[in-house]
Amino acid sequence: MMKLQNTFVMWAAILTVIFVQSGCEKKGANRSEQESTHERHTHHEHTAPHGGTLVVLGEEFAHVEFVLEETTGKLTAYVLDGEAEKPIRLTEKTIGLNVKRLNSEKARTLQLKAVANVLTGETEGDTSQFEGQSDELAGVTEFHAEIASIVVKGQTFTHVDFNFPEGNEGQHEEHEEHHEH
Repeated sequence: MMKLQNTFVMWAAILTVIFVQSGCEKKGANRSEQESTHERHTHHEHTAPHGGTLVVLGEEFAHVEFVLEETTGKLTAYVLDGEAEKPIRLTEKTIGLNVKRLNSEKARTLQLKAVANVLTGETEGDTSQFEGQSDELAGVTEFHAEIASIVVKGQTFTHVDFNFPEGNEGQHEEHEEHHEH
C-alpha cells in the first residue's frame, strides 16, 4: 500500500511539473507573439487628444500637439509623452516658433507663452500648455513651422520642422537635431 501511495505521489508531482512547464511555454510563446506585434506597430500613428496636429520629438520621445483657432490666429501647444496621451510639464516660459504661411516667403517668429491652469495645478514655468496669437495665422488652415528649440525631460530638440495640419510623423528623423543634457 505504501509503495502504491509513493508511486501515486511521484506521478502527481511529474504531471504537475509537466502541466506547469507547458503553461510557462505557452506564456512565453504568447509573450514572443506580443513582442513581435509590438515591433510591427512601433511606427504607429497617434491620436491628438485635443483634435490638433501632432509633432513628434526624437524617436517617439515626446510630442507637441498644436491646435489652431482659425478665426483668431490663436495657436495652443500641448507637450505630451511619446504616446501622445499624458502631459509633460516644462520649465520653459516660452516656445519659439518660426511660422511661414504657405503662400509667403517670409517667416515670422511667434512666441508661445506658458499657460497656468488652476485645475491641473500647472503654473508658468511648470506647465505643459503654451499659447500665442498671430494675425498672420487668422483665417489660415495650412502653414509651415519650425520649433526653434524645446527642452523636454532634459533633452533638447532644435529645428523641428513640420507642416500644419499634417504634422511630421513620417519626416521627423530627417530634419531635427537632438541633444541630451
